[in-house]
Amino acid sequence: MGFLDQYGLYFMFLVVTFEYLNFPGFPAGVIFPTVGIWLKASGKGIVFPLLLSVGAGVLGSMILYAVGYTGGAKLLEKIYKKRPKLGATMEKYENKLKLHANSTVFFCKLIPVVRTLIGFPAGAIKMNVVNYILYSALGIAIWNGVLMISGYAFSHVFLS
Repeated sequence: MGFLDQYGLYFMFLVVTFEYLNFPGFPAGVIFPTVGIWLKASGKGIVFPLLLSVGAGVLGSMILYAVGYTGGAKLLEKIYKKRPKLGATMEKYENKLKLHANSTVFFCKLIPVVRTLIGFPAGAIKMNVVNYILYSALGIAIWNGVLMISGYAFSHVFLS
């Protein structure tokens, strides 16, 4: 456990950041329970790693938000023109996002796949950045926490 004890939290931070950037191959469903098991096995607490994972998730989410903020509207407009049927559907959801941005971001952070994509449209509609960070952090904390705590709580199954 020497490598994990020395570099595990750095590794987790990078993996979580990449996951929230929607890079393929970084599934939280595998990573967080494993982190929970490792924390329990090494006698470490769970609070700091959980907060670190939320910070990493917010960092990745903010990068996608910034991409959406700077160029998202133009990209969405191109999609709407190329695929009118898809564009009509997307415009409907974009309008809902504008009306209920805070709750949409929060609940999207609890849904696999969608949770890593919501930053782009939130940035494209120029959602209030403070609200985006707050509601993202809350959703990320719940998602990461449930998975990490489950690994921590059930680590005895894997460590015996």
